[in-house]
Amino acid sequence: MEKNQILGRAMDLLPADWSDGARLAVVAAVAAVCFIVPVLMMVAAFGKKRSGKPAASNMARTKPALAAVADLNPEEWVSGDIVHFDRQKAVGLIRCDRVKGHVRFQAAAFKRAPRVGEKVRFKGRYGGRRKPEAVLVEPLTKASRAG
Repeated sequence: MEKNQILGRAMDLLPADWSDGARLAVVAAVAAVCFIVPVLMMVAAFGKKRSGKPAASNMARTKPALAAVADLNPEEWVSGDIVHFDRQKAVGLIRCDRVKGHVRFQAAAFKRAPRVGEKVRFKGRYGGRRKPEAVLVEPLTKASRAG
């Protein structure tokens, strides 16, 4: 078989004043990019070893943080920032470093609606629960910081 039979249509798309070698080089480069490179990428992705378990160093880093979350007393005041507040539902979310995930709260206890970014202190049910909830929420003022 001649190269014109195999690559005839692709060679006809290129300018006629180019030499046969130049047209063949362009067709080979396009074929490599379109077919060979994706196949090599798939082979490389399947060749990597994957483990379902996190590395031992990752486990060592997360254990103290999880222990700190489990040791929180529901009667202890914890401070954090308000990250979301829905005025219509009167429900908000607090973000705190000591509690895993966002802590939900009802805004009925506030005299005025809280603002996003405002610092508050709270206590409630946030130990091992999936959806932590603050039972008491107070704006963080100078008086509340002292005691």
